[in-house]
Amino acid sequence: MNAAVKIDVIATASKPRDFVMQPPETLDLITFNTPDNGVLTGYVSVIRQHLGNGQRFAWVELDSDLAGQFRGVPLADIITCDDAGTARRQVATNGQVRGMCLSDYSNKLFRRSITTACH
Repeated sequence: MNAAVKIDVIATASKPRDFVMQPPETLDLITFNTPDNGVLTGYVSVIRQHLGNGQRFAWVELDSDLAGQFRGVPLADIITCDDAGTARRQVATNGQVRGMCLSDYSNKLFRRSITTACH
């Protein structure tokens, strides 16, 4: 009389992550969908709120473009995240990555060219 009942169990890994509620962290590599360029990848720089409507955006440095080019990506458009930003930050703080900074030496070059021209 007791019939066996089959219950399907859905694995938690198959459920997609809600990036609005659990946003990626700094230096995470994400894949996101865009209406104009399709699917792109990049590293998260920071999460900011839009001043007008309050929607949260990830400022992403694009992986396929020149360094320093960012794109604002709504958190709802994020498809995947590698969650390796913490490891990337720890490598940077341990001194294993050489830091780079931009400087303006044009003033010194200008003085040198004047000095050279006078002699």
